[in-house]
Amino acid sequence: MCLAGETTTPLLITLETYEAQLNAQRLAAMGHESVVKQKRKTWMKSSASEQAAAVASELPSEVKSAIKKLHSLAAAGNEDAVFAAAEMELYGKYGTAVSVDAAYTHYAQLAELTGNATAHYMLGFLHGTGLGNVTVDNGRALLHTTLAAVQGHAAAKATLGFRASAGIGTSGACSDALEHYGSVARDAVRFYHEGPPLGRHLPGYRARLSDDRGGVFGVRTGALALHRATTRAAFGELLEAHQHSAAQGSLRAHVTLADLFYHGHRFAPRDFGAARSHVTAVIARLFTRAGGELKAASKAESDAAAQAAGFLGVMCLRGEGADADLGAALRWLTIGARLGHATAMNALGSMYRDGTGVAADPARAAALFKQAAEKRHAGGQVNYALHVMRAQPDEALGLLRLAAESGHVLAHYHLAAVYAAQPGESACRMAVASFRFVAEHADWLHSPLAAAEAAAARGSVETATVLYMQAAEMGYSVGQLNAALLLEHPSNALSSAGHSSLAHVYWTRAANQNVADARTKQGDAYYYGRGGVAQSYERAAAAYKLAARSEANGLAMWSLGWMYENGLGVSKDFHLAKRWYDQSLEANPEGRLAVHASLARLCLRYFWAWAKGEDVGEAPLFFAPRVEKERKEEEEEKQSDHDDDDDGAQPTGVPAGSLGESVFFIVFLLAAAWMFLPFR
Repeated sequence: MCLAGETTTPLLITLETYEAQLNAQRLAAMGHESVVKQKRKTWMKSSASEQAAAVASELPSEVKSAIKKLHSLAAAGNEDAVFAAAEMELYGKYGTAVSVDAAYTHYAQLAELTGNATAHYMLGFLHGTGLGNVTVDNGRALLHTTLAAVQGHAAAKATLGFRASAGIGTSGACSDALEHYGSVARDAVRFYHEGPPLGRHLPGYRARLSDDRGGVFGVRTGALALHRATTRAAFGELLEAHQHSAAQGSLRAHVTLADLFYHGHRFAPRDFGAARSHVTAVIARLFTRAGGELKAASKAESDAAAQAAGFLGVMCLRGEGADADLGAALRWLTIGARLGHATAMNALGSMYRDGTGVAADPARAAALFKQAAEKRHAGGQVNYALHVMRAQPDEALGLLRLAAESGHVLAHYHLAAVYAAQPGESACRMAVASFRFVAEHADWLHSPLAAAEAAAARGSVETATVLYMQAAEMGYSVGQLNAALLLEHPSNALSSAGHSSLAHVYWTRAANQNVADARTKQGDAYYYGRGGVAQSYERAAAAYKLAARSEANGLAMWSLGWMYENGLGVSKDFHLAKRWYDQSLEANPEGRLAVHASLARLCLRYFWAWAKGEDVGEAPLFFAPRVEKERKEEEEEKQSDHDDDDDGAQPTGVPAGSLGESVFFIVFLLAAAWMFLPFR
């Protein structure tokens, strides 16, 4: 809905100008983390009325006046003012605090006045999550979200698709998920093709906030955890090293930097001008002014020449870093294709297919697409698959599957269309999975992730939480992970307002999407009975087992060891406890102190239980029990020996060597006591 109404335009100009200044100040303040923490600490100790007074006292007089006028217009029923007030209250804009209940009131007012799609979508979101004092009501959430979706609201359709596929408040019918995700995917692909030749660039990297500290539980906590935290400083050092190498004339460094700036990075936004400067530096070294290729002295120079020609051709074709130049694009793409650059082959093929800057030649286009596909270029695989789809459907499907494995959205889209036309639940599920991939990766029209990342970067915790929760409700795993993390943030007012149970919901949903460490967090919630769930050692043990086996999570393994040692949620078993402690150490060597302390305690408890005559299991603590098959084979072999000679037989059911192992264990403990206990 357009906000620039006749009476609201001056107000919004004033407020948006102040918002831009305020965000810049917040970003600058993030460099002084101690100041931010102290302000947060003081803020959280104050009451709601004190917080409101503090906000009002810090606002400039013209901003206060604009906000007051905005509320007056909203109360009078001005649609634009109602919408602006709701957005301000939900996202804490213009220096105000987040006020979910006030936002709900204004969204409800706007939905009643006009049936506005965004208003209905937000009402569905608030009823689905229960933020503020809004009642959780899946029925009303589904109703409002559907009313938004039928008006074409992309985020609402994505939310309905996820709810249908996950069975949240719905029957979980695959056909419903297919309808919603298919609609979002079709709109996304249409928007993709409306961009420059070869389609729009996909949205950038989706940051996981846990990466800033190396994972949810820190670095090296398991096989899937990072070995170091991702920091801007570390990236800056690496970038500086490459820039120094490029300044010294390294062709490889120039090509690497061109690729970095062309595609962008979390800590380096896409910069076509910088990418083009590095490409032209390589061109100047390896080509004549007329575009003739100089004799390459090495394979590295030949590869750099091919990449630079392909890069420059694509940028000339798309008008990136300079105005589009179809003549230059044709020249450089032809050179790149001749040098074996797959991207150049695919781009040149698209020019001949579409007749862009050259006479259309479908046969030559197909030949170029085939060459690119043979080099495993995803775009070439998709284009050649579409060319041969009718004549060679099996080959086309094989190429689409290969391209989909590389993450190409058009490959997923066309695969989904093929699966959707086939009968059966299995084909429907595959179609939904591919349409969902398109919806979540080609999401220019509905994703809140970019705004959420910007809010998190400037320290606006509550705003980032609301935006990540919207992404989570659409099914984004990164949204579920980040929302759960922020809801557990100690300075988050939404968390302190009694919404900690939402964190458990998002950890569970993220775990169901195989997000590393989320299953362990789910187990923690059941173990301690927090996050609004009842304590259940059995459920905690089940969650830890899944995390330990599927993720090799060291913390989950240690937790299982503790539970087996104490008989919590599982039968007490000292041997299994030791096994899980040992595996925890293998998965996470950084936790050796905790594991060694646990093993020492386990040894003492085992010896004490054994001395008291309690059941400590069949196997000695430091000796693994034999596999049942091996034990049966050994018993059969002994039985055969017994038939030949009764003198060497042992009693049935007594594992060989158990007495010697027990004696060894007792001697070991006595020796340890003699070495470490302070005898006087």
